[in-house]
Amino acid sequence: MSVPATPAVQVADEKATPPHDVGVWQQPDTPLRLRTKFAYAIVTALGGMLLGTASDTQSLSVIVVTFAIIGFICVDWQKLFALPSLVAYAAMALTAFVCVAEFVQDADQLGRKMVAVAQLLAVAQAILMLQEKTHRLFEQLLVFALLNCVVAAVFNDAFNYAIWFIPLVIAAGFALAFLAADETSTRAEEASKTANSPPPPGGPMTRLYALNNRAAKRAFTKVSLGLPWTSIFILLPAVTVMAATIFFALPRRIEAQRGASTEALVGFSGTVRLGQIGRMQTSTERALRVKLTDPDKKQPYSVLGGIYLRGRTLEKYIADREISEGGGTWQTVPVGLRGPVQALPVRYVPKRTSDQMFFDRVHAEVHCESMRTAELFAIAPYHRIIGSESVRNLPFQWVITRKDKQGNSDGSSSFPRMEYFFGTQAFRDGVQSEWTHDLSLAPVEMVDADGRQSISQDDDLSLETDQFLVAEQLEYLDELLDYSEQLMPSARRVAEEVLAKIPARKRTPVEIARTLERHLSLSNQYQYTLNLDSPTIIGMDPIEQFLSIDRRGHCQYFASALAMMLRSQGIPTRLVVGYHCDEFSDLGQYFNVRQSHAHAWVEALIDAKDMPLGKNVYGQPKSRRYWLRLDPTPGGGGPIDEEGGAGTRQIADLAQNLWTDYVIEMDPKKQESTLLSTPGFAPMTQSYRTWIERTKTLALKINSGEVRGIGGGKLFSTNGAIIAVFIAFAAVVFLKIQFPNMYGRRRRTAVSQKSPRPSLPFYAEALELIEEAGYARSPGQTPAELTASLPDENLRNPLAVLTQSFYRMRFGATDTTGAASAESTPDRASKKKIDQALEMIRGTLKQHDKK
Repeated sequence: MSVPATPAVQVADEKATPPHDVGVWQQPDTPLRLRTKFAYAIVTALGGMLLGTASDTQSLSVIVVTFAIIGFICVDWQKLFALPSLVAYAAMALTAFVCVAEFVQDADQLGRKMVAVAQLLAVAQAILMLQEKTHRLFEQLLVFALLNCVVAAVFNDAFNYAIWFIPLVIAAGFALAFLAADETSTRAEEASKTANSPPPPGGPMTRLYALNNRAAKRAFTKVSLGLPWTSIFILLPAVTVMAATIFFALPRRIEAQRGASTEALVGFSGTVRLGQIGRMQTSTERALRVKLTDPDKKQPYSVLGGIYLRGRTLEKYIADREISEGGGTWQTVPVGLRGPVQALPVRYVPKRTSDQMFFDRVHAEVHCESMRTAELFAIAPYHRIIGSESVRNLPFQWVITRKDKQGNSDGSSSFPRMEYFFGTQAFRDGVQSEWTHDLSLAPVEMVDADGRQSISQDDDLSLETDQFLVAEQLEYLDELLDYSEQLMPSARRVAEEVLAKIPARKRTPVEIARTLERHLSLSNQYQYTLNLDSPTIIGMDPIEQFLSIDRRGHCQYFASALAMMLRSQGIPTRLVVGYHCDEFSDLGQYFNVRQSHAHAWVEALIDAKDMPLGKNVYGQPKSRRYWLRLDPTPGGGGPIDEEGGAGTRQIADLAQNLWTDYVIEMDPKKQESTLLSTPGFAPMTQSYRTWIERTKTLALKINSGEVRGIGGGKLFSTNGAIIAVFIAFAAVVFLKIQFPNMYGRRRRTAVSQKSPRPSLPFYAEALELIEEAGYARSPGQTPAELTASLPDENLRNPLAVLTQSFYRMRFGATDTTGAASAESTPDRASKKKIDQALEMIRGTLKQHDKK
């Protein structure tokens, strides 16, 4: 017959049962339950932030976070109110009806359907947070947090998704551990209440003891509160390692899937309105990531100043004075000499080996975000390298485009992210050349039958070339000189006023272009601004209004004004739109090109005979004409970056790059190139090798004393080393000594909390004898459990007799009311058995002492 467990002693300071007229939600919570509610409020808030990472759902995060805070403070903590279940169900039904109606209306638009789903999730979580929390409701909140992750992944694949996803997973681990502990504690308490309930009147006593030991509950609570930290520090690293192994090691069978972008931000079409670039410059979203590498040294190429990335050339200006947005449009006029686009040209190799000293070979790696158009961005002149197979060349504009001009698979007009490569010889000592040889007006014989440019060899181009131009080229030249003095009289007037200061013998096309460029960029008469609040004058061209009245605007107005001023002087010009970027990441060794770097500048067509005396354009074949880059915008254009924390932004950008390259766009091809390619050639491997080489170089410099620290002093100093050693020693002391001390104090505290002595003297004596043998009764342990735990039969058997007598005398007798009496006096036979058992225990202890 099994021995029943020990009853729990009723504690005098036990909290009284709340009155029956108090609502369930008004009853005070235990510390464990309150922490559980707080953990689920955190999970709900983080899920709301994750749901709002997309531009279409940003407002939903405010709703979820606000109601998570209100729900915890007003409903869970202060008990001010709680939403009745009937009202909550009615509100959810109404919300579901509205969201389903929106879902059905937008049958052909997946983005709007998902917005409706996100709205339903946000409102449902807000309603749940206003209710009294139960275990079922906790589970519902966790399910909604999971749905937030799924819906947010459809909207957004940027790194801010990972920023909110990681703490959400950690908080969910805490919440699950708290919920498990709270549920176990609740069940134990309910079982205790059932065990302590009195028997029905006249009924038999079926329960002899209860499971409501306060010490046991306190010990269980301490263990429960420690579970979340245990699960975080043990399970999270294990899950992370396993997930990384599965993600990177298992073979991929499907292509990388990306979230549905609601709008393509990058790219220029063949029609650009005045004011369009100014609106782009108000956004700090990233458009490109450009990494320049020296192919000979296998190291990043250092650039002085910024880089110009051309996207489109615009030759034709159309005045539109009726448009209130600024009027005026620039358009691309393609040269109709060849139909299909071509592969990138081969690299130019000069005949004289000494010429290679005057230009640098550079390889460009470009990561482009989703775009509106198929045209890409490049540094001219460019040539093909390994990796250039995915792009094609528009030679007469020096513009590259995608080989595959089909948009996204979802049928949208946008083009997905893309990575492409090209080579360029447009740099010398880190400075980008301002000259580019022309092909639009070159003799047709320079282009072979396959549509490839024969520019790898030098040709004699010193002869006059107008006689070699075909009809299409002559039409293109006319577009480059098109200027309406009737619409823009100020262009000629201002140009002649400025050029009047130059002697006639020095008025070369290059000097005219340089002088007019300096006039717009350096004169205090003009002001750069994105705030175009000047009223549009009806009947006046916006370029004319800029030159004659406003004299303030952004890069498009400065470039357009310069183009018309040069055309008024007979110099062919065109506008170029793209990006001018000087934001370089020291951590990633690449340029971060943002929408705010969108820019417009001018290219003037200069005959070779009109170039400055002694000017040679190295790294390019000889040409009869060259394009001269002119930037008349004060300060290079772009908004002034008034934000601090450049280092923090670089870290965030680097994390975004890793997330995009190795999570969002990890497909079978990239996985194979990352893990299985030849060491030193894979992108990730090459990155690691670069960091290793930089670390070795830094170590050598530190050893030789070449590295300087803050304020110009040496990076390494004896005082600094002593401080670093002291800090490290303090950390070791804290981690290796302080924590064990805390653990030791907890153990001593637990040992000092001995179980209360029983009121029956014989059993109290028996427990003292057992303690002398080294078997102390722990808090919450029943007499039966103590007896069963003894390994020595000479102690276990007599203690079992004493335990049975204790149960019989303590709980077996009943008074006239049927309640158990507090104590009972043993009869003669029982007293004899008790004495014999105690004597057996004493004898066993004496034998142990002799041994």
